[in-house]
Amino acid sequence: MGRLIVTEFVTVDGVMEAPGFEEHRSGRNAWALRLSDDDVQRYNQDQLLSVEAVLLGRTTYQIWAAFWPSLVDDEPFGRRINEIPKYVVSSTLTRVEWNNTTIVRGDLATEIGALKDRSTGDILVYGSADLVGGLTNGGLVDEYRLMVFPVVLGSGKRLFRDESAMSHLRLVSARTFGSGTVLLVYEPEGEAPAGKFADAYTWTPEQIESLHAAQDTDRVLATVMFTDIVDSTGRAAALGDRSWRQLLDRHDEITRAEVERWHGQLVKTTGDGMLATFDAPTRALRCALSLRSALAGLGLDIRAAIHTGEVELRSNDLGGIGLHIAARALAEAGARQVIVTRTVRDLATGTDLAFASLGSVSLRGVPGQWELFEASIAYEAGGT
Repeated sequence: MGRLIVTEFVTVDGVMEAPGFEEHRSGRNAWALRLSDDDVQRYNQDQLLSVEAVLLGRTTYQIWAAFWPSLVDDEPFGRRINEIPKYVVSSTLTRVEWNNTTIVRGDLATEIGALKDRSTGDILVYGSADLVGGLTNGGLVDEYRLMVFPVVLGSGKRLFRDESAMSHLRLVSARTFGSGTVLLVYEPEGEAPAGKFADAYTWTPEQIESLHAAQDTDRVLATVMFTDIVDSTGRAAALGDRSWRQLLDRHDEITRAEVERWHGQLVKTTGDGMLATFDAPTRALRCALSLRSALAGLGLDIRAAIHTGEVELRSNDLGGIGLHIAARALAEAGARQVIVTRTVRDLATGTDLAFASLGSVSLRGVPGQWELFEASIAYEAGGT
């Protein structure tokens, strides 16, 4: 049975996007190339020569397939990456032109588990942040090799996202290169470590209360709305970075206009979505429904989640349980769905608003069961 090894170039602040000359939305690419030396290059070549196959997500595959075939005769890494068996995980690719490439479809855990079973050597995963997230959540990764480069990029896609589940790792080895790059090799650890200091430094209720009093946090009741673009990674890969950035700029313009039209406050944009607050759930609902229609004209499908609850005002940002509930509810939404909690449904007014129950679900990190509803305009729900 083969091992699945995730090997990544990352910055000190955890960014893995554009280590080579692929486009970065802020022009901060090629950071790994500029900080590599002969030893780093030799390690990367030896690593590739030692494995049986390579596994990639669609975006990383398309970047590599556009570059590496032209270097087959000029560079050892290029020769090996062209001849080695390659697997690309994609539900949308219909054909591949890079030699020795197989498309992997279907259930990720089933397909990758079967690939490991029939392999006799190691399988390397490069880049492919979304794929790595799925592999990690499915318990399919046997080893992580993280090459940490001495640079803080400040923007870009991070290897482990904010919403990633907690995973414990055990350090197997570490190596420092002359360039200042550090190789950290980890294996998954099944159980959380039981350090002796965890109990010694546990906060008491009195200490927590004292901290809250010192922070003088401003808590208010508000309606919170999150949105994001459906399949943003796929759209970005299909359009290219420059066209995708232009489309995102138009998305942001329309989003700001719609939030302002419905008397909301745009807290921040989130790369491919936004966070806004409203003083009434009905306004948030109508904003979400209008925004969905407006962005459809650009060929963008969004999903949205809305919750009314207590939030913490933090200068230019928000926090608190109300924010977490809305963020977790967004994860339950499908393409073009506007998902709301029972609180929003009970407080919203308007005879043209319709709500279809989606049942009760557990929201990760939020206690209890939460009943969710899909909101729509009544004539949309009735199909007339």
